[in-house]
Amino acid sequence: MPYTKEHKEITRRRILESAFRLFTVKGFDGVTVDGVMKDCGLTRGAFYAHFDSKAVLYRESLKFAVNGTKLAELKPDGTTDKEWLCLLLDGYLSLEHVRGEYPCPLAFLATDITMQDEETKATYASIYDGMNKAILEYAKSYVDCDEDDILSITAMLIGAVAIARIIGNESSVTKLLQACRQQAGLKLGGI
Repeated sequence: MPYTKEHKEITRRRILESAFRLFTVKGFDGVTVDGVMKDCGLTRGAFYAHFDSKAVLYRESLKFAVNGTKLAELKPDGTTDKEWLCLLLDGYLSLEHVRGEYPCPLAFLATDITMQDEETKATYASIYDGMNKAILEYAKSYVDCDEDDILSITAMLIGAVAIARIIGNESSVTKLLQACRQQAGLKLGGI
């Protein structure tokens, strides 16, 4: 009896979750199809029922991961755009985020992406563009800002998290995150 559509979607999601987690820790070259499938408790054959190659899996895991970020969530009812951006900044520039409790593909794969194919780079760029557009939409409802302002803010946010993941000293990480949070908040209307 063939698997149901729901079963196939659950299996695909398991593969994507494992793949993204492994890619964020080991990078593209450090992850194998067998390693992903072992991690999610499935066979190599199941992989090819969902993906044509590891490169396709990498791209799809980026898309999957971005849909699980706070920025992709709908703003809660009764929350202003300013309050929501404040919450987003606090979460993004947090120790929990740096530790990978809810990793952002933009910060966690920033250097790994440079070694990937053009289609994967385009996927990353599209995700980055989406982040900028979302933040701009929230911000321009209450503060005078433009695309250039948002580009500088998001580059700082992503860079801060990427660098913080490398620094071993928690005190230095906290200081870096706080400094970037302050600067981003100032640019976003004092939040």
